[in-house]
Amino acid sequence: MSIRRFDLQGHRGARGLKPENTLPSFEAALDVGVTTIETDVLLTADGVPVLRHDHALSELRCRPLPGTAGPDPARRPILRSLTLAQLRGYRADLNPEPHRFATQDARVTPLAEAFATERGIDPYTPPTLDELFAFAAAYAGEAGAVAGKIAWPRARARQVRFDLELKRVSFRPHYLDDGYDGSAPSLLEQRVVDAVRRAGVVERTSVRSFDHRSPMHLKRLESGLRTAILVAGTTPADPVLLVHAAAADCYCPDVEFLDRFQVRQLHDAGIAVVPWTVNEPEDWERLLDWGVDGITTDYPDRLAEVLRGRGLNF
Repeated sequence: MSIRRFDLQGHRGARGLKPENTLPSFEAALDVGVTTIETDVLLTADGVPVLRHDHALSELRCRPLPGTAGPDPARRPILRSLTLAQLRGYRADLNPEPHRFATQDARVTPLAEAFATERGIDPYTPPTLDELFAFAAAYAGEAGAVAGKIAWPRARARQVRFDLELKRVSFRPHYLDDGYDGSAPSLLEQRVVDAVRRAGVVERTSVRSFDHRSPMHLKRLESGLRTAILVAGTTPADPVLLVHAAAADCYCPDVEFLDRFQVRQLHDAGIAVVPWTVNEPEDWERLLDWGVDGITTDYPDRLAEVLRGRGLNF
């Protein structure tokens, strides 16, 4: 009998350890041996998928590199207004919530430094989706060995999954400005599919969104992708109906609006449940008792220890 593999998801890499959605954060997650790297996808002005959560730059999260010609982050320029070349002029190594993430540090990790140097970029510049895939492959390969990575996490990196959140905000389409009206896929969906196919990681990739139409369109573009719907601020009367309406595989709720009954209801329908973003040990224990299929967390290192203590495979 096969042992079910629990989905240990590192939120934005490992946000509790390193500044989010950066190469060092992804490296920290790979060091832990996460099952999945969860990250956020936006577009630059020249249509490149990049990994950032917020639609605008902010002086709370990033700072311009010397010689940068782009706008001051304090002006909060929308990321879609910047080309990739302009975005390369910013270093996203700041911690906007030091009381919440007291253990986060911005020291550059060894593989991130080598990878960035080879490509002529700052290790903390917002990476592209292509670079995430290349970085995970580098970790699993010779570059990882040179950077001092031992065999176990390198082997894990060869199988790591990618959970991509497409950051659509229906009421503010100018955040992405790609002609999307919900009736069909648009530039963001197509560029994500292109990148996943280029990297040969279709079978290792999931896509999710609060706009449930987006993963539905992605599944139509590439049937090999797994898809999920994100839900926040509500407990739906019928979560199974929501998942089926989007032709999705997984239900990803805000943990504050999840209970044991919903987990059972979704599992009876063959639907996986992966709540977000859960950082407290007592909450992990309760969710594990309920039998959730995975957890998205800022502290994958701590959750990994809990899973090992329970004898759970991840």
